Amino acid sequence: MKLLTGKQMHDVDVKTIESVIPSLELMENAGFALFEAIMQRLEEKEKIIIVCGGGNNGGDGYVLARHLYAADKEVFVYPLETQKLTVETQLNREACVIAGVPFIDNFEGATLLIDCIFGTGLDREVTGMYKDMIEQMNETGIDIVSVDIPSGVDSATGHVLGVAIEAKATYTLQAGKVGLYIYPGRICAGDVHVLDIGIPQVYIDEVESHIFLIEKKNMAALLPERLMHSNKADYGKVLCVGGSVQMSGAITMASLSALRSGAGMMTCAVPQSIRDVIATNVFESMIISLPDDAGLISQGAIEVLRGQLDRYSVILAGCGIGRNDAVVKMVRMLLDSDQPLVLDADALWAFAQVQADYTNRDHLILTPHPKEFADIMGISVKEVIDDFLYWGNQFMEKYPKATLVLKSETTLIFHGQNVYVNTYGNNGLAKGGSGDVLAGCITGLYAQNKQAEQAAILGVFLHAYAGDRVKRRKSVFSLLPTDVLKEIQQVLRKLEEQR
Repeated sequence: MKLLTGKQMHDVDVKTIESVIPSLELMENAGFALFEAIMQRLEEKEKIIIVCGGGNNGGDGYVLARHLYAADKEVFVYPLETQKLTVETQLNREACVIAGVPFIDNFEGATLLIDCIFGTGLDREVTGMYKDMIEQMNETGIDIVSVDIPSGVDSATGHVLGVAIEAKATYTLQAGKVGLYIYPGRICAGDVHVLDIGIPQVYIDEVESHIFLIEKKNMAALLPERLMHSNKADYGKVLCVGGSVQMSGAITMASLSALRSGAGMMTCAVPQSIRDVIATNVFESMIISLPDDAGLISQGAIEVLRGQLDRYSVILAGCGIGRNDAVVKMVRMLLDSDQPLVLDADALWAFAQVQADYTNRDHLILTPHPKEFADIMGISVKEVIDDFLYWGNQFMEKYPKATLVLKSETTLIFHGQNVYVNTYGNNGLAKGGSGDVLAGCITGLYAQNKQAEQAAILGVFLHAYAGDRVKRRKSVFSLLPTDVLKEIQQVLRKLEEQR
């Protein structure tokens, strides 16, 4: 699904009003769509208070109030702004008065608050009575539903403009808004539902937006093709370079994940000291023993691999590899090759040291978490977390041919001008080893389809959705990366059935 900013949605609204649906009718459509959605979530006895601002978001609230009142629901309007109202909002406020909808100035006895203070056009910090009202609503502990976007959230970035509503759910109109899915806006929005209000889809399609929401319904189309007349080499030869005495499990999980994701052949290049660990845990893998020193690869490992790289469809480097000078030189050698490359974990640490020489490297996927990405960009982790979208785009300006998988609770995938937003997954995935499973999954797909963009999107989805499936059976406290690894096969089976 294409995601829009508030400005882009405003332009769509204007075009719709000028050519198809008059403004009052469009507001009526919005209010009635909200009414139908709210009715589905109401318990038998609810006291609903709708807090209305003076803009068109408030107007939607007045329409909603009128329909709820006509349906014999206990609904009240809390008019936050009474002087500066848009024409449409003023007319719908008057319609509420005529219909007998009661007005109120407190939250006593309320069981549901509906936030219609600010819409997607907010572009300034929230102050004064608006700030006070948002804080008061949050402090009540009553469930809040926001209309279009939680008041106080920037629709283009997800930033909180001083203070923002903390909603249980958000009903957004006609199209998803970027700020609903990007931290911290995603936290404020709760469960997001997109409501059709009659705007022609062609107007949405015409918007030049490069930000997209990853949706399960589209994932089957990204599956690599499996032919009846084929052999293991047709599905890619993967080389996993990594592992160390302290972190042999990382490359074990990564290589198994690549195989579970469909890779045809696997070779693990690991320190000699952990060769037997891999041999006894990844039966399907061939093994290259690398010279090591104190359990980490040594300089001699580089020469062992130098002449072999062109045998492989894709190389995954970094999982459990550790840090020393040999790792930096190894990563440089891999970057100097023409082979498709996925860098994870400490290979990203090495990349940060040599990156200046590889701004034009293509066929490259990087999978950093915020700390690894901060090191690459030379900024703080806080700066990354405060603006994932901005810094991801900054990276792409410097490395326009790379694919960036910026991991967080809302993983963002950057490829060319496009950004893909993943909202699947859960906090049970916040455990050592999850990143190794993800890197392996992406690598296995990349080996098959040779498309970095598709491999990253599908790999991120498979990993996150598998985590969600495991969560249905296990506590997030006990969820393990190996559980996710095993579940990937079930997600793939479901996607196969959809094709």
